Amino acid sequence: MRHVAALAAATAGLLTALSAPAAVADAKAGAGGLTACNHRAQDITVEFPLRGGFSTYVIDPGTCLRTNLGGGRADEQAVAYTHYSGGHKLAVDHFFFDSRSWYTRHVH
Repeated sequence: MRHVAALAAATAGLLTALSAPAAVADAKAGAGGLTACNHRAQDITVEFPLRGGFSTYVIDPGTCLRTNLGGGRADEQAVAYTHYSGGHKLAVDHFFFDSRSWYTRHVH
C-alpha cells in the first residue's frame, strides 16, 4: 500500500512540474512584440510613434533585439532609424505589423 501511495505522490508531483512550464508558455503566448535584426553597418533603433515615441535600445550591426510590446494592436507602426556620428539619424525602414503576436523584421 505504501508503494501505491508513493507512486501516486510522485506522479502528482511530476504532473505539477510538467504543467507549470505550460502555464508560463500560455501566458507568454498572449504577449507580443518585435524582434528587430540589424543587417546594416551602423547602429539602429526602432521607434513606435503610436506609443508616444517609445524606442528600442540601440541594436548593433549584425545583431537582433527582442522587445516586448504590451497592449498589442493589429496596426502597430514602427520606424527604424540608423545612427551616424554627430548625433544624426536617418529613417531607413517604416512598417506596420500586428504586435499582439511576435513579429521579426530584418532591417537592411
